[in-house]
Amino acid sequence: MAEEIIRINTKRKRPLKPLLQTLGSLGFNRMDYSEDALIIEKVESEDLNGKPYLYYRMELLRNAIVLKYTVPDMERHVSRSLDMGMMLLNMFQILTAYYDVPIQSVYPFYFTLMKSLTEAIDSEKMEMYSKLKDTSQKHISLEKKYNDLVQASAQNARLVVEYERKNEDLRERVQRLEGVGETELQSQLFEWIRTHDGEIDVLEFAKLNNIAAGRAEEGLDSLIKNGFIRKR
Repeated sequence: MAEEIIRINTKRKRPLKPLLQTLGSLGFNRMDYSEDALIIEKVESEDLNGKPYLYYRMELLRNAIVLKYTVPDMERHVSRSLDMGMMLLNMFQILTAYYDVPIQSVYPFYFTLMKSLTEAIDSEKMEMYSKLKDTSQKHISLEKKYNDLVQASAQNARLVVEYERKNEDLRERVQRLEGVGETELQSQLFEWIRTHDGEIDVLEFAKLNNIAAGRAEEGLDSLIKNGFIRKR
């Protein structure tokens, strides 16, 4: 878990006290006000143990606006920064009445964000194309071997069955790469909770779905961390 900090140099135009009522209706978990600063925090999700996982903190100072937010891992760095960038834009609609926010102070952050987003999309396209191409080639190769084995003698029957199984596995991988969706495990967990009054027995779920209990807990933890469900 890492923490990012964005500092925007600006100048306050008026006292922030009238902001308390406006921000109080936006669901922040904490608000600390003084003449020098207004600090607001929001916990977006918690882990399986109830500890804050995703959260952000905004400090409204006299000469600056400082945003601090958690980034769970580098793989989600761009998407997390994009979420915070959108949140900051929405906050600017409220804060422009209290601060002068020059474009040059916010430009570096949004320029870097858009550049990173573009690079991430291009990189993901290349990676997916490479995986799809590699898997398709393996599929063609195994399919040829399979066809050759079909014409072989009965002594090769065992190998034919094995190659057929591998061929089917690769065919399913090609289909998944052509259209990536939600993982089946998380879907099953979410559906179980929805149909069992918001409760789940991990051991029972694991037994009925023929999976390890530890894997079920990992899927449950992921649903909680990403805000799909909340721990009671």
